[in-house]
Amino acid sequence: MGDLVVTVCLEEREWREPRIVFTVPLPEREPVFMSTSITDYRKKNFGIVIVDAQKFLRLWRADPYGLHRAEANGTPETWPNDYKYDRAVDGFSHGRENPVPLADVSYGKAIRTSVTYKFLRFCRNERQDEVEYVAFTNGITRTIWLLTQGCVAFPVKCGMSCARELFGAAAAEGTSFHLLGELAEVAPHA
Repeated sequence: MGDLVVTVCLEEREWREPRIVFTVPLPEREPVFMSTSITDYRKKNFGIVIVDAQKFLRLWRADPYGLHRAEANGTPETWPNDYKYDRAVDGFSHGRENPVPLADVSYGKAIRTSVTYKFLRFCRNERQDEVEYVAFTNGITRTIWLLTQGCVAFPVKCGMSCARELFGAAAAEGTSFHLLGELAEVAPHA
């Protein structure tokens, strides 16, 4: 159980869109399966990044807008209390026959301003830092389930406008960046 390598294969399915299936290893149990369907639109507009779980979590926690702050700052002990966590448990239980969809994320940079004061509100000091972060369009509960299971690397789907930057900031060691269409061409058939 649990090489640190995410494997990929292409499945051509009768009367359905083809999909790419990812085998995601977990340290204490059998691997789980995730997928994304392939359409001409998606081929050109999305990148797939195999993220390092800890780098990804740091970027998620750095989101300056804090839309999902409670979930991002949870822990493997608190995440199972999420109201949709049981849905992820069920979703991942179906195995290769019904893989869980990839999380859909975006990567961005923002300016965070920090203000500090010395001596009773005098001597104001303002500092601006550029912050890199990720935000979710879809897939938070799946992601916290993976993190709870000790997953060290997993695939995410990201729009082309920021996919290469996400790869640079959070890619798992030894992985490559691919457009969805490129991955569909190089993935072995199931």
